[in-house]
Amino acid sequence: MNEPINKEALSGLAEGIKPELRINKSQEQKIKNRNSKYKAADVSCIKAIAQAAINVELFTIPLYMTGLYSIYGMHPIGDDSGLYPGRQWPGLAATAGSVPLDRQLGHDVTFEPPLPNELSVNEQVFNGVYSVFIEEMLHLQLASNMASKLGFTPSFTSAALIDKNYGWHCYNNQTMIPHVLDFQDCDSDLNKLSPQVKAYFEAHFSGNSLQDLKVNATELNKEQALLFLLIEETEEDAKKIIQPKYLAPGEDGRPKYFEDAPFDWWEAQNTESDLPLFGSIGHMYLCYWNYLQIQYDDGSYLLDELLTPVQRDYFNVRPGDSNYKAQFPEIDGSLNPEDSDENRYDKLKEKLMNNVNAITDQGEGKGVAMMICQYWGHEPWAQRVLSKLLKQQNQDDHTVEEKFQPSEEALKSDYPGDPISGSACARITNKRKDHFLIFQQTLELIVKYGGTNHQINDRYMTWKDWHCEGNRWQAAMLDPNGGDIAKAKHPDLPSVTEIAQALNNLSRTEKSLTDTHQLFSQSAVGTLKGLTTSLDRYWSGETSEFPGPAMGGSGDRVSICWAATGLAPNLVSGIAPSQEDALYHACQGMSYTSEDTGLPPAQVYHSCKGSNDCKAQGGCGFVHSTTPGGSCGSSGAKGIKSAPADNKCNNLGGCAVPISASQLFPSLPADDSDGYKMQLFRFYGKDNNFEAISYVTPDEKPLPQDCSTAEQTTPMPYKEGDAVYKIAWQAYCNANGLVDLQNGNIPEPPAADDIRLALPPST
Repeated sequence: MNEPINKEALSGLAEGIKPELRINKSQEQKIKNRNSKYKAADVSCIKAIAQAAINVELFTIPLYMTGLYSIYGMHPIGDDSGLYPGRQWPGLAATAGSVPLDRQLGHDVTFEPPLPNELSVNEQVFNGVYSVFIEEMLHLQLASNMASKLGFTPSFTSAALIDKNYGWHCYNNQTMIPHVLDFQDCDSDLNKLSPQVKAYFEAHFSGNSLQDLKVNATELNKEQALLFLLIEETEEDAKKIIQPKYLAPGEDGRPKYFEDAPFDWWEAQNTESDLPLFGSIGHMYLCYWNYLQIQYDDGSYLLDELLTPVQRDYFNVRPGDSNYKAQFPEIDGSLNPEDSDENRYDKLKEKLMNNVNAITDQGEGKGVAMMICQYWGHEPWAQRVLSKLLKQQNQDDHTVEEKFQPSEEALKSDYPGDPISGSACARITNKRKDHFLIFQQTLELIVKYGGTNHQINDRYMTWKDWHCEGNRWQAAMLDPNGGDIAKAKHPDLPSVTEIAQALNNLSRTEKSLTDTHQLFSQSAVGTLKGLTTSLDRYWSGETSEFPGPAMGGSGDRVSICWAATGLAPNLVSGIAPSQEDALYHACQGMSYTSEDTGLPPAQVYHSCKGSNDCKAQGGCGFVHSTTPGGSCGSSGAKGIKSAPADNKCNNLGGCAVPISASQLFPSLPADDSDGYKMQLFRFYGKDNNFEAISYVTPDEKPLPQDCSTAEQTTPMPYKEGDAVYKIAWQAYCNANGLVDLQNGNIPEPPAADDIRLALPPST
């Protein structure tokens, strides 16, 4: 089965391969001649390790996002649609601009000619952490495709991270990096730390050690930046920081950390929660690899029990978009089916190792691929990978290998701007840096520029700081140029004065602050629930659409919690479960089953069409057709559209519950022959008892009739710039029998709730 490496390549490896790092003979025999009685348990265990690798990546995403959106700042609403001219919304976003010379800390990519805008400290910090945040999504995809390639359906709602009410218990003042390390087990001797981290402890955390670290989703202060730095600590320093007693065998004969795989004690019914602590990202992948290497005494391989071609690739391919450029062209975002020849497993291992190398080179433990390949350095697949790795050893420890950096050309094309967009600028500026270096620089900027003795552009400040200093919302923050030209252009928009007042109302008293924080926390949890359950469906094959907009939507929901309250959203408490027999509604006053005139319950809040739970819950301005297909985007979908708050099932009804008072409909593509028309439905409960109906009023030519099919009914018209809530209210009144057929009137909608005024439009 093994294909020998050619002699020329082998001769170049002689100095690079270190025999002392090779797996020992007894351990190799345990793997290469394994008793076949372990087969079921081994399949279970490699599945658990594959899931653990996914959990490690997923763990960082809400954690980093909560810190990222705690940074004080505003961002423009919308894109080039022109729907919100001059408007700003609470929460910073990736910003195009140059880093001033006195704040360039090394490895930055600079632009020629220099970009005209000079980044503030907050914008510089945001751009760096944002680039890490995006790459963590790439890592999540790569780890998920590895699991999927091996025949396992990835889970994004693992009990190791999330409880049954979708609360993230892993952030509940824990001392754990899931599956990897308990900070309580670390040595208190600072000399065990890497020189860089030791210096930070001595300078900024006097009297503390790793044992004092806690994992909470909170603001990006210096303590949180240190936590992020340690999560991305390099592989070579991992063993040094754990107390020796936890590395020695315990009463059961097993060490708490760095246990060699495969595990003979593992049982087939075990899950990822039963795994031992690995001690480092590198050891987790080494254990993963040892299982991939298993050959049984009956001549079969563990890989014979696995392998399926279900793959996803959000970063390099967008179905239906032939102009989309691959952002990481040298990373196998999708692990395509292998050839059926006898070397297929070796070829697969090389592809899998490239993914491991991409994940760890960008962030979690540089040197992991080298370590694993040295361990198995006598095998041809490992030698082929080593021959490539050894050629790149001269690069700086914290410089990402060029082939794992995003393509500048692709980023500029996929995220256009004049002269460059904020997203492209942030990722290009920081593309050479690994995550450890970005968080190291983040910590330095926070320490140096934090405090009130700096001018606003040269000060690091969070929303918590802004609120603690007694600031209040002013209309000028939302409309810095004055005149509120967006309101003049679109009368359905609330004024900036109304929005500022709503934001102040939400934190005016202790009770309003408490209630607001609880609701916005549940909103954040709900949108993360929507995201993770959408990912479950995406990798299980139930849908082919990646919930990319939910990523941005979840950021909006986290950001508005910070901006309105100055507090981190509580991601731990979770949300109440939905009742299976209840027909929930999308927004204020639109209940189909009761006289409720308020907002829908928090358990149905979400930010993406793929995450809306069921019919009547779709509600944003990114309209979708009444049939499957299409994706979220400002251009909408072709075909007759699904009305907001009146959709027939999930995935077919837009997104965002509740509906922002500022949400407007964008324009449609010029070639959309169906135009601005929406199909209406009448509901008779949560089950499938519903029917297509005709639109009645308000319109110039009402046609009051009920029909059984969409082809026979009269659609509801709308136009670019209409308020989504207004159109949703029309749809609701028509569907719920609230139309006065004698004069063609519908009831007045309730005045916009402060929550709806504060929530940002989907952009």
